[in-house]
Amino acid sequence: MLIIMTSVIVSAITAKIVATYYFKKVDGYVKEMCKMTIKSNENTLATLHRLQKNSSQEE
Repeated sequence: MLIIMTSVIVSAITAKIVATYYFKKVDGYVKEMCKMTIKSNENTLATLHRLQKNSSQEE
């Protein structure tokens, strides 16, 4: 019975360590994707502003 309880505890600790490791990796990936999305949105807005400015100058 002691061996089973020890096995359960070790398994739970190992699962927590592995989950924490992968959540940190995924969190870093998500943060990087958010930064890339923000940069892309800023570039798109700058392009739209330039196009709008050029369009109003032609009129």
